[in-house]
Amino acid sequence: MLDTHCAPFVAFEPTAMTTPPRTSDEIRQAFLSFFQERGHLLLPPWPLVPIGDPTSLFTSAGMQQFKPHFMGEQTPPAARVTTVQRCFRTTDIEEVGDLSHLTAFEMMGNFSFGDYFKQGAIQMAWELMTRIYGLDPARLHATIYLDDDDSYGYWREAGLPDDHIHRRGEDLNYWFSFPHGSPGASGPCGPDSEIYYDHFPERGLAGARLQLDAGGNPVPGVGVGYDDERFLEIWNLVFMQLYQHPDGRREPLPAQNIDTGSGLERVTAVLQGKRSVYETDIFLPLLTEAAAVLGVDYFHGAGEGQAYAIRAMSEHCRAATMLVADGVVPSNEGRGYILRRILRRAIYLARKAGVRDTFTARLAGVAIEKLKVGYPHIEESREFIQRALRTEEERFVRTLAAGTQRLESLLDRHRAAGGAATLPGAEAFLLYDSFGFPLELIREVAGQHGFVLDEPGFEAALDEQRRRSRDAGKFLKGEPSPLLQQIGDEHSAFVGYSRVDADARIVAILRDGALVDIATASETCEIVLDTTPFYPEGGGQVGDRGNIRTPSGVFVVDDTQGTGGAIIHRGRVSEGAVRVGETAEAVVDHAYRSGSARNHTGTHLLHAGLRRLLGPHVRQQGSLVTPDRLRFDFTHLEQVPHSALVEVQQLVNTKVRDDLQVGWRTTSYRAAVDAGALAFFGDKYGNDVRVVEIKDDGTNFSAELCGGTHVRRTGEIGFIHVLRESAVAAGTRRIEAMTGRAAEAYLLEQQGRLLRLADKLSTTPAALEERVDALHEELDRLRKQSAELFRLQAAAVAEGLIVDVTKVGDVHLSVARVEIATTEGLKDVADRVRARLSPALLVLGAAIDGRPAFLVACTQDLVSRGVHAGRMVGAMAEAAGGKGGGRPDMAQAGAKDTSLLDKALAEGRRLAMAALSG
Repeated sequence: MLDTHCAPFVAFEPTAMTTPPRTSDEIRQAFLSFFQERGHLLLPPWPLVPIGDPTSLFTSAGMQQFKPHFMGEQTPPAARVTTVQRCFRTTDIEEVGDLSHLTAFEMMGNFSFGDYFKQGAIQMAWELMTRIYGLDPARLHATIYLDDDDSYGYWREAGLPDDHIHRRGEDLNYWFSFPHGSPGASGPCGPDSEIYYDHFPERGLAGARLQLDAGGNPVPGVGVGYDDERFLEIWNLVFMQLYQHPDGRREPLPAQNIDTGSGLERVTAVLQGKRSVYETDIFLPLLTEAAAVLGVDYFHGAGEGQAYAIRAMSEHCRAATMLVADGVVPSNEGRGYILRRILRRAIYLARKAGVRDTFTARLAGVAIEKLKVGYPHIEESREFIQRALRTEEERFVRTLAAGTQRLESLLDRHRAAGGAATLPGAEAFLLYDSFGFPLELIREVAGQHGFVLDEPGFEAALDEQRRRSRDAGKFLKGEPSPLLQQIGDEHSAFVGYSRVDADARIVAILRDGALVDIATASETCEIVLDTTPFYPEGGGQVGDRGNIRTPSGVFVVDDTQGTGGAIIHRGRVSEGAVRVGETAEAVVDHAYRSGSARNHTGTHLLHAGLRRLLGPHVRQQGSLVTPDRLRFDFTHLEQVPHSALVEVQQLVNTKVRDDLQVGWRTTSYRAAVDAGALAFFGDKYGNDVRVVEIKDDGTNFSAELCGGTHVRRTGEIGFIHVLRESAVAAGTRRIEAMTGRAAEAYLLEQQGRLLRLADKLSTTPAALEERVDALHEELDRLRKQSAELFRLQAAAVAEGLIVDVTKVGDVHLSVARVEIATTEGLKDVADRVRARLSPALLVLGAAIDGRPAFLVACTQDLVSRGVHAGRMVGAMAEAAGGKGGGRPDMAQAGAKDTSLLDKALAEGRRLAMAALSG
């Protein structure tokens, strides 16, 4: 296939040969400068938590932020783009610690959207590698797809010899934007060309060639693309030139795109002459610090296990630093679960190697020093990152102790049950998943107890957990409704930002899952208008309510939702009938909308206030905005002190009193984020976004990407009152607040309650605290007095029992109904008697709070003779319609019917005599 459907490639003058870059920072800058000089727009990387892509847990490739451009859904900011994207992948977590695998890495990339294609990508890659990096051309090899003659010709044109170009199949040299092999899958795809560096050219070209086994499959470990020890992939050039249909047909795309990715860590290893990425300047400071934690020299004297732990500690702490800087905090689900998993794996491996002191914050500090050159935001979050890692480490050390005990108890239970010495995979996975217990430690402890882990069962449970995670990450707003597709696209124009009423026309009526022409009085249905002022639920804000009036009827809107590509008004016909095609007056409930607007702007103010006072690590994790109140979830590791909440409330109410202007504008997503507007992970954004800004003296106090409704000036909010702050999950806190009239009504209600309490306590509101303190002191005095009376009562009862005791052989037996006020008093009586008499057996009953209570106690020497208090008291309770049990030396029970108390004591006497006779 010819290189068509793209702009012709215009070759640049060769860049003058300079001193090749050697440090990772120099390599990163050399890559970007090279492509900027060739007309590429430098764009900032995405955070590791994808913005506008709720289907992905993490940013795992440089092209991820450009998906809408590759799919033709949005216009790219330029025809040529370059980035260095920090990435995180979960596939190799359990491999980290060897010489090559990473979870976090930097991907250098250049992208073309319908501009240059194969020729340009190949020629620029060759020039960068040979002239800028200074790589020996004799060490470079390229793989291409089987029938990609275009790429072959361009590689030869660039200067790569024929015997350094290798054709490979779809397993190596074909890229798909969808799960390859899934039935009915469709999307852009195309061949790619991978560039490899030969570590051992002296082994000859025979080792570079593909070898096939008897079945026609590539022999593992032989040839470029399969021999990972000799050939290192350093760049992948993806040629998006085809579209695959659900039936498997492929046809050319109208625009052909380039997506390339070159791992900074791998390129650095090559240019620094290292076989392992861990020996480059990217990781050396971390390795040195981690080795110091272990008290060894990594290169001289560290054992194999210690070296493995040092590499895992370094990589995982670096990756965790990057994740926390981008808003991820340790938790038991989603992204936080992955962060917790890598941290706990690092901690476990360190402790296994002998480390007992905390170290994660220490290594994070080293990682920050190295990363801050390319990512200044990481330095800004230094304190929060180190605190987050230190807190998680301290928590996990406690988990290790508790988890080891839990695992040993589990193994003891299986040993007692007999059968195979196999630890069930599902039970092991529960420890791994719910309690954060490392898989390696589960295997190790199980082995020490003579058990083997059921690996297939564990993997099955892990696969099920992964499936649940994938399902949880899907975009849950639903596919476009086939019903609504029938009415076309001329509907749901939203005009609600500037008005709360509009003239409209009914485009569709849906009832019971079907399109209908008319809805009559009392019928519940859904209406679609051509134009609407009703805000559909989104961004945490609830949907509007109101009325839709037509010439023939009135429709009451109870809720508004955006679904299936339309704004849906849900409600009921309250008068007459409404018909498709009728003109309508759509009127939003002004009070309802105003309440939502006040609380939505209040949420923005609180978000900004929390970031000002607690730090930039505070990021919105979710919100609920209703007319009555607001709820706001945010990242923070610990409870916010009351004094800080007061300070936040004072700050935001100052902004309310200042009556700041609240404005909104539409701009490109890229321009908004570059200007500092906050975007929220999980929300989906298009090319154009709406930015809501609250300005104070010409600068933004708050700027967020937001589609919700807001007041025009902060003074309209009236007042913001924080109700409470609480925990939602590990690393996530929640603030609940009220604004405006709702806050005023709440405070008046609280004031009324205060006045009533003061009146009941015969004091004034100002003196209420003093009065409550005095009551507490009086209560404490009475409690002490009561405790002393109970003690004296127990002493008197015990003395009476000692006097009336019966001797059965050498045993002092007392079976009695006693007058005692509490169950603690019963225990006190038993302890006193046992302290005076030995051997002794007591069978006691009492009516406490109108219900029978029983206690059986004996001295320890009787336990060795077979007396069991727990079994005896259980039988007594059963005689009185109750239940209970306990230790052999002392046990208690209860029942409901006091009329059966004496019967139960008689049963107790019988059991006591039988036990002593035996």
